[in-house]
Amino acid sequence: MEKVVVHVLDCAPLAGHEDACRDVVAPMYARRSEVGPARVRLEALGGGLLARDVLGVVADADVGYGEYGKPYVAGGPEFNLTNDVGMVALAVAARPVGIDLEEVPTRYRDVEDLITRKYYDEAERAAVGDGSTRERRAAWARAWTRREAILKAMGTGFAVDPRKRPEVLLGWELRSAELGDAVMTCALDVPFEMRVLRRDALRLLASYC
Repeated sequence: MEKVVVHVLDCAPLAGHEDACRDVVAPMYARRSEVGPARVRLEALGGGLLARDVLGVVADADVGYGEYGKPYVAGGPEFNLTNDVGMVALAVAARPVGIDLEEVPTRYRDVEDLITRKYYDEAERAAVGDGSTRERRAAWARAWTRREAILKAMGTGFAVDPRKRPEVLLGWELRSAELGDAVMTCALDVPFEMRVLRRDALRLLASYC
């Protein structure tokens, strides 16, 4: 059976160590860490640390991009990266893989309801219901990450609209897990086992300083 290894990094401990991180990650991650909210900046640096440690990415030229922008490393394994709620998750596999991380909403707002009505199937809409409980809101996040993970595994993202081509969502193997206040889902085109490795951000940074 195929295996997917997911490296998960809590980026919060990197606060106060931003300059040290920028010195050891590929420049594109350093640039991304200079704009946006503090949490997003730390996620960019965490992604850079994982990319270096797991994929050997130390320069921008180490990463190429497919037709729709999915990154790859020449001669390296298949991988996909996602970030949210101060965490970064990097999935690595022998086959094209997709991963997505989504915060479980603290309340069910009009935007979540709109996404449910536009994108979710009947069973998913029933699981979400009125979104009044955390369980229902987690079901909302799980349904969304499934779509994102599949489209990322395909390498197209939402350039392929699953509302117009619902068949693209069929035939995928999916594994979901809750990580604190978020739901994470991996997608692969064959059955697989998912192994989640929690990484220590400061220890990882220290290994390159």
